[in-house]
Amino acid sequence: MTGLEIFRDSGTTAGEIADIVSNPCPPVVPEVCDKFSCRECWQAWLETGKPPKEKGPSDKQTTPDEEGLHPNLVEMYAKAHRRARRTLHDQATDGSAVTPPPPLETDAQQ
Repeated sequence: MTGLEIFRDSGTTAGEIADIVSNPCPPVVPEVCDKFSCRECWQAWLETGKPPKEKGPSDKQTTPDEEGLHPNLVEMYAKAHRRARRTLHDQATDGSAVTPPPPLETDAQQ
């Protein structure tokens, strides 16, 4: 029975409800209380009648972008592209870093 069902049950007395809500923790608490807020414990008991569960890794897959790439990979490529553009821009604006290629020799110059 969940906590909400206990509160809504017509057989539950006001004294029983007062005993429950006057406690710092719900009637059912997790083994390690430090990992959860009081609100999480109370909400889990009210909704399920059980202590909250530790959140494990998500079993949901990350949605790929329109090209089918993982969002982290898209961001990594974008950063690399920005870095390369910044380097090329810095070289183009610094006259000493960029030297023009030698002029092509034509048959007329030889």
